[in-house]
Amino acid sequence: MTGPEAPRAGRDEVHVRRAPRILSFLLTGAALGAVVALLLTLAFPANGEFPASQVFGFLLLICAIAGGALGAVVALVLDRVLSRRTRVLSAEHEVTVEPDRP
Repeated sequence: MTGPEAPRAGRDEVHVRRAPRILSFLLTGAALGAVVALLLTLAFPANGEFPASQVFGFLLLICAIAGGALGAVVALVLDRVLSRRTRVLSAEHEVTVEPDRP
């Protein structure tokens, strides 16, 4: 290839940093919220007005959402802390051009 669209070999500076996977934190927080909901359902005595499954369902909704939100906040704080540890490295581009075949 020749002309302005031909790739060139060279060096560039790249910024490298670690970043947390936010979905993992969300799901972990929601799962911990479900465990908390189960523990809260079992910790308190039975209510004559509502069955235990309904109480667990309500607590599961509240605790899973709160746990997911807390997991997201932890992931965002961790992302902010890790963004300060950004390193600048040199990346080398290599271009391999196949010869034209007859």
